[in-house]
Amino acid sequence: MRNIAGKLGVTPTALYRHYRDKEAVMAAVVEEGFALLLDYLTRGGAPGVLAFMERFLDFALDQPGLYDIMFLRARRDVRKYPDDFAAHRSPTFDALRQAVELEMRDGRLRRDDTLETTLTIWSHAHGLISMFTLGRFGDDAAAFRRIYRNAVRRLYRGVAASKTKGATDETRTTRRPAAVVRRPRTKR
Repeated sequence: MRNIAGKLGVTPTALYRHYRDKEAVMAAVVEEGFALLLDYLTRGGAPGVLAFMERFLDFALDQPGLYDIMFLRARRDVRKYPDDFAAHRSPTFDALRQAVELEMRDGRLRRDDTLETTLTIWSHAHGLISMFTLGRFGDDAAAFRRIYRNAVRRLYRGVAASKTKGATDETRTTRRPAAVVRRPRTKR
């Protein structure tokens, strides 16, 4: 708390008047971070899924410290899947979920469970960004942006509605036949 107070130019006593402990300060930072993220995601209106994911990447690259605090650190008050997300307690997740629902209604995305489809897309993006944050793709943000875009587009194609009329999930995917397990013959 002394370090935080020093960076803010106030005394620790003044800081304690507003926040009971470091965890409360971090919760306030996270709350402001999510408000900023929602602003990134919804600037200029509700975007489609791919534009939404691009805006999410913009936030992560523009605000790496906030991204780290919001998504890569354990917190007491973190929202839990599925209950908190199903109950619409995450405005940022809900913004993506609305884009997913709209694209499912419009026939651009295959009809499926919107909560789980949103989780799949959201988790994929988080995983890629977390890997970049940890240095798995080097430190070239422009190169990572290309990797991210390609991966998100590939995932999007995987959940997109088929262009073929009448295609079902079974006809869109190629399934391998189950391996035949043969038991060794025993002599009688």
